[in-house]
Amino acid sequence: MPDALRVDVLLHRLRITRSRSEAKAACDVGAVLVDRNAVRASHTVEPGQRIEVCFPHRLLEIELLESPGKSISKQAVRELYTVLRDEQVSGRTDV
Repeated sequence: MPDALRVDVLLHRLRITRSRSEAKAACDVGAVLVDRNAVRASHTVEPGQRIEVCFPHRLLEIELLESPGKSISKQAVRELYTVLRDEQVSGRTDV
């Protein structure tokens, strides 16, 4: 799996979370789903999979098109995934 990355690393590299530890914390409380299944931070994600992140006031669902390298620009990172859903929500108690 050369393009596979840990989900916590992936979320940080895609700039969806501010840090890898924030991504890990989200996984720990069940706020990160891959293909509709809650996952641990160590779960590997490959291109083609769908990732949902439940923030306190936002639900973001993306499809990974390509795994990011270690250093990638803010502009280039947006081309590595497709946003499927980005909704403001109220009353969530997740991360």
